[in-house]
Amino acid sequence: MRVAFMSRWNATCGISLHAELIGRELKRRGFDVIVFAPTLESANKDWHHRPLDVVDEPWVYRIYVEATDEEYPFGGDIFEERILSEEYDILIVEGYQRLPVEKLARIIKKIKNRTKLILVVHTGFIRDLEPYMKIDWDAIVVFDERYINEMVRFFGERYVKKTVVIPYPHAIIDDVEPYRPDFAKDKLLFITYGRQPISEYLDYIRVLRRLYNEYDLVYWIIRSDNKIPFNEPWIMQEIGRPDIRTIYSYVMGSDIHLLPKGETRGVVVSSTIAQILYSGTPTIVPNTRYFETIPVDINGFGPVIKYMFGNTLDLYTKIKVLIEDNWLKKTISRKAREYALQYSDKKITDQFIDLMKRLSEEEEIVVRVLKKEYVVSNTN
Repeated sequence: MRVAFMSRWNATCGISLHAELIGRELKRRGFDVIVFAPTLESANKDWHHRPLDVVDEPWVYRIYVEATDEEYPFGGDIFEERILSEEYDILIVEGYQRLPVEKLARIIKKIKNRTKLILVVHTGFIRDLEPYMKIDWDAIVVFDERYINEMVRFFGERYVKKTVVIPYPHAIIDDVEPYRPDFAKDKLLFITYGRQPISEYLDYIRVLRRLYNEYDLVYWIIRSDNKIPFNEPWIMQEIGRPDIRTIYSYVMGSDIHLLPKGETRGVVVSSTIAQILYSGTPTIVPNTRYFETIPVDINGFGPVIKYMFGNTLDLYTKIKVLIEDNWLKKTISRKAREYALQYSDKKITDQFIDLMKRLSEEEEIVVRVLKKEYVVSNTN
């Protein structure tokens, strides 16, 4: 079976990570995989997208131009010759609000008779999902029931029946050694990586200022673009876009991972959690929508530690308890790894394979029925 993805790729973005985890696992299992990715020039105009410091694989083709937020769902472009000239059994489209979906809809009409179409929903609002619903998908994949209850159901029962819940995959990496920088020797090491807006760091910065008076600590911040405007002596900043294995080793070598994510009304998940939760390093997050499907106890402890967004007193208390209680830290680490394994990239890929097989079997049944009807009508 040949599987094509239309998605961002090799980038610091949740859309890219999802496609990479599934696509590379399919590749390891012997599937023939190709990727239709956006041009870097167009994708880099979105602050969510920054290319990793890696080289694209030879089976990755950058053949579409992303639309801007203002142009979407119009705008952008697709070099359709490549899409139409390649043969593939399944096309998995990672649907997000910059893909030139109106142009894609026209192209898909030309390949619908020879391939099965799967949409993976990354959009968090109905307004951004609506353009995709003009396409006759064979299946629609969402990460949890919220996407059905808050978005898909508004398009009608026909769309709900096509929708399958397949959770976001977690990266499981067992052959990486933890890395701890020299500046963290004999210190308590906190780490944050990514490119979140500066305002989302404020809770952590203010609490660590207080904790700095109590502990010998350092806060390691790795950003894909500009540094944040704080010059505290205990903050170490660097600019970089390491690949997933390097990030994994950095988080494994740290004591506590601080993950800043602001609130939104949209339906969202955190790809950052999926990227590093299995490392076992305790991760502290705000109780925003990005993490609402991760179960914690009444105090906010579980596979992650949740604090009340904006409540620095709650955050201070939970960090301090985590530092002082080694048993709690080990428990959090164990629950994190167990949770990640429950949704491992291998298990989630199994679900995609099952879906693709089911779609292929349904096509075979239809073909057999049509052939039988043709024979019957011919004899008449």
